[in-house]
Amino acid sequence: MPTNTFFHLPEEKQQRLLDAAQIEFSRHSLQEASIANIVKLAGIPRGSFYQYFENKEDLYFYYFATLRKNSERDLEKQIIAENGDLIEAMDVYFSKMIVEVLTGENASFYRNLFVNMDYRASRRVTDNLATGEEEKNRKQHCHKHRGRKGHAAYAEHLYQIIDHSKLTIETPKEFTWFMQTAMHAVFSTIVDGYRQQRENTAYDSTEAVKQLKMKLSWLKNGAYK
Repeated sequence: MPTNTFFHLPEEKQQRLLDAAQIEFSRHSLQEASIANIVKLAGIPRGSFYQYFENKEDLYFYYFATLRKNSERDLEKQIIAENGDLIEAMDVYFSKMIVEVLTGENASFYRNLFVNMDYRASRRVTDNLATGEEEKNRKQHCHKHRGRKGHAAYAEHLYQIIDHSKLTIETPKEFTWFMQTAMHAVFSTIVDGYRQQRENTAYDSTEAVKQLKMKLSWLKNGAYK
């Protein structure tokens, strides 16, 4: 997450950095992106960048968090709306999200994110999509040291608000394993959607939604007849 120095910048200067991040990370994967390009686009000295962010990964995941911050598809709210039904909440939340990442205005950024995702990145993205943890850190103006501890606490909160009568999940650890499985279903659907888009310009993102719904139905009902 950004340093406190970044949060004390005028909003216009903060936005210039985020606009530069949007351009660079939409053109290139995280690995290929260049801090030199970012500071040039933002019109700031390279040395200033390191007053605001530890490295390009810091900016990358902060930018990702800002894309999600105004989303009303927060999983916690959806669980409450579905009276604690975790699978139904995930169906609604992630079905909408998949259309957004495949066809929305930030589709190029998301494509680079998901297609080039490694294990470390997948953990950061999972934390944000499933728990909103990056955004909670942002609001509290705290640095990344909170990370995993904060995620564990929020995962425990989600575990408390789900309707356990509908699930065989009995412990917070089992809930974590389940969420990892579910997020793999989401990520693999998104990556396959990008592959389909590349091979077929007429590909409709609703096909990805259908694929996800089938995967979630297997999680809910099993694959056996």
